[in-house]
Amino acid sequence: MNFYPKLEEVKVLNKHVLLLLFSNNEKKTYDFEPNLNHSFYKELRNISLFKAVTVNDGEIEWATGQDFCPHTLYEKSEAYYEGE
Repeated sequence: MNFYPKLEEVKVLNKHVLLLLFSNNEKKTYDFEPNLNHSFYKELRNISLFKAVTVNDGEIEWATGQDFCPHTLYEKSEAYYEGE
């Protein structure tokens, strides 16, 4: 069984790229744009709606009802280094 650090913060860096902060102090980026082709996420192509992303109990979610698996975010994101 895999144990993942909890997602604590999310910010939109640019367009549909998220900056993620996990409970182990790792900062990672995740490009959400490929997910926007799925009908469930289509309305998040609107950047204003996308930027309203929040963290709720370790998951990201939007007021429009979409959410996304925190384990996928952790596994598929890339390390972020200050100054990038």
